[in-house]
Amino acid sequence: MGTSQSKPSLGGGKPLVPSWGDRDPAPPPDPQAPEDGAPPADGQPNPPPPEPLPPRPLAGTRRALRDYYGSGNPGDARRAAGRFARGVGAGGARRYARATRTGGAALAALARAASGLDPVPGALDLRVLTGRPVEEAIAEIVDAFCPPGILDEEAARLAVGEALFEALGDVDIFTPDAVNDLTLLIATRCFVAELVFASIAAEAGKAADGVSPTVAVARENGLRDLIREVTDLVGTPILQNAGALLTPQAVEGVVAQVTNAVLAEMREWE
Repeated sequence: MGTSQSKPSLGGGKPLVPSWGDRDPAPPPDPQAPEDGAPPADGQPNPPPPEPLPPRPLAGTRRALRDYYGSGNPGDARRAAGRFARGVGAGGARRYARATRTGGAALAALARAASGLDPVPGALDLRVLTGRPVEEAIAEIVDAFCPPGILDEEAARLAVGEALFEALGDVDIFTPDAVNDLTLLIATRCFVAELVFASIAAEAGKAADGVSPTVAVARENGLRDLIREVTDLVGTPILQNAGALLTPQAVEGVVAQVTNAVLAEMREWE
């Protein structure tokens, strides 16, 4: 057991949120504001207008993914990941905010159960799953923290399930005693990698139409491995220095930090 490397992932679905969908809408005009070019009442210069959004910021990602699905060349996969990271911009972790929040709650619950702590109010106590087959326990955890039937939660469900299988898949029976600092580090790294991988793969569109299903799965697995490698590289030091992550807020914060570090690294890929 372990990861679900043999199954197709999100394929040609939609991105987790629309491109640039995390930006707040523009506020209504202030009737007291000075006219354009006039200094404000406090004498401070007007702030520069925001830069316009680039047109179709992820179009380059899709072209590179078509090249990668056709060639299988890791360089094409790196180029697609780099274009994706540049397209989502420096605040890219915001596009995963909802998934980070729900996934962080699940990972925090795992950490608390391993430490013998009571769950946070209203959360599932993972200790009640002790003795269950690990597949059943993982399914219960995913359903508890990422309820099915909500489109926005589907990526989080997949990422949490993948992370828990990666961390716990070597045991047959679930027990919090099997969870330690290394297990939590592995699970958190995998969670971030799966979120980033899924959002890149979702941009593939019809890229896989020209290859067989077997080849398409192999290409997705190659892309997943690439994202996991960079997440392990840049995420491990962050997680090792983070200390105990026993609250959803603490996990959510460090997951966002790792995600931004992964995207920053990928932005350098040409």
